[in-house]
Amino acid sequence: MLKVPSISVEYLRIPITGSNDLAAFPVEMAVLPEGQDPGSGDWLTAEWSPLGEAMILVGPGTSLPLTRGVTYQIWVRITAEPEIPVLAPGQVHAT
Repeated sequence: MLKVPSISVEYLRIPITGSNDLAAFPVEMAVLPEGQDPGSGDWLTAEWSPLGEAMILVGPGTSLPLTRGVTYQIWVRITAEPEIPVLAPGQVHAT
């Protein structure tokens, strides 16, 4: 489990592997309190790092502020028509 201080602004970087060049496909991420599934309004545009990681900025002043003491499930959605896989690759705990 990743740990991020709730007052830090930084990228959550999630390594994703696949048989294709995934950077060619749009990627979105949702970061929700543990036990919640993402709804249509929870998905935010993410980006690909040069190392094949899906990444999104979290922390104060971003679209994804983290609350101290809360564990969040990280979700990744890749649009690779006709498939749109949704992955739950891990969690982050805000310290």
